[in-house]
Amino acid sequence: MATSKLAGEIDRPLLIASILLALIGIVFVYSATASAIMEAKQGLYLKQLIWLGIALVGAGAVAAVPYRIYEGKSAYLLYGIGLAMLVLTIFIGHVGLGAQRWLGWGPVKFQPSELAKVATVLVLATVLADRKTDLSKVRSLVKPCLLAAIPFALVLKQPDLGTSVSFLVILITMLFWGGLPPLYLFLLLTPVINVVLSFFLPLWILFAAILAFVLYRSRLRLMPILLVVALNLVVGVVTPQVWNHLEPYQRQRVTTFLDPNGDPYGAGYQIIQSKIAIGSGQVWGKGLMHGTQKGLAFLPEQHTDFIFSVVGEEAGFLGAGLVTVLYLTLIGRGIKIAHHARNRFASLLAIGMTGIFLYHILVNLFMTLGLAPVTGLPLPLLSYGGTSLLTSFLQIGLIQNVAMRWREY
Repeated sequence: MATSKLAGEIDRPLLIASILLALIGIVFVYSATASAIMEAKQGLYLKQLIWLGIALVGAGAVAAVPYRIYEGKSAYLLYGIGLAMLVLTIFIGHVGLGAQRWLGWGPVKFQPSELAKVATVLVLATVLADRKTDLSKVRSLVKPCLLAAIPFALVLKQPDLGTSVSFLVILITMLFWGGLPPLYLFLLLTPVINVVLSFFLPLWILFAAILAFVLYRSRLRLMPILLVVALNLVVGVVTPQVWNHLEPYQRQRVTTFLDPNGDPYGAGYQIIQSKIAIGSGQVWGKGLMHGTQKGLAFLPEQHTDFIFSVVGEEAGFLGAGLVTVLYLTLIGRGIKIAHHARNRFASLLAIGMTGIFLYHILVNLFMTLGLAPVTGLPLPLLSYGGTSLLTSFLQIGLIQNVAMRWREY
């Protein structure tokens, strides 16, 4: 009786949206790899279909276990396992596309960073749900920041800048949801803003003036003010060093984003071809299997990072709009579930998982539209990739877990 009651609480719009996105992804993975030029990758859609079956079983399993099991010691254990796998990746990981991101044997490989994100959400939800954690005190921020900084650094070492930033996004999202005062949230974001605006000197000067004014008008004690100033000064000094130590392709991605036409046949090729593919689809699209940019392999990584470009070319504005609506449904339901959950850990768990989705979706869509640098982040549920699909459904399962037990305190 209790089981049927819990099943009745499943969030159906979330379930339907996620399954539809996965099925649409399989259709377009098939289309993206069906041409003669992509002969080596034909059949990947069948592997993706198998992964979908595994992912649905995994989602059901994590949803069936009461979310309280994931709190406390279990969260720290999973977090420790996640860190251990990230360390192993640095030493014995498989190298591909200029990065060492995969563990596995033979044809079976997975990205530990995907699972580490889920574990980081669990451990941060545990810490922030603790009544002893008072986010109005600076010292309470040390532990959650450290918990996010460790996997951030390990993933950055691979190197995987796009995925590493997701740990910072998780931290900021959960701190905000946990009740971090707006002033503290702004000050915590200042190093990130500092780095981004360092490419635009006039905006950086304006930001520095705003920060100085905010610190002057705030009622913070001298030590926190000095800490913020020191942190931003360190970031200002370290940023050029980090930039010089980035891989050439990583620096190219940033400079290409700023001026994709500067090297249209080299670094800017991906963004330019993606925009051409999406634009050529117009309203109705060219029809499934009839995309010319895709068919002639002008579009790079068309079954993974740039799968949305294939959707735009072959299904047009309407198809791309449908996918966007499904993603909006997923994000909206995740936020609603987090809002309604009565248990603080459950609420933080749901918003953390939703935050991961939001980051990946926005970065990937903006990348394909030329509004963000090329990061290599897959589009959740749509892009080809077993680890990505499995992790996405584990996140869906955990959000559904909260939806099924939202009344519990």
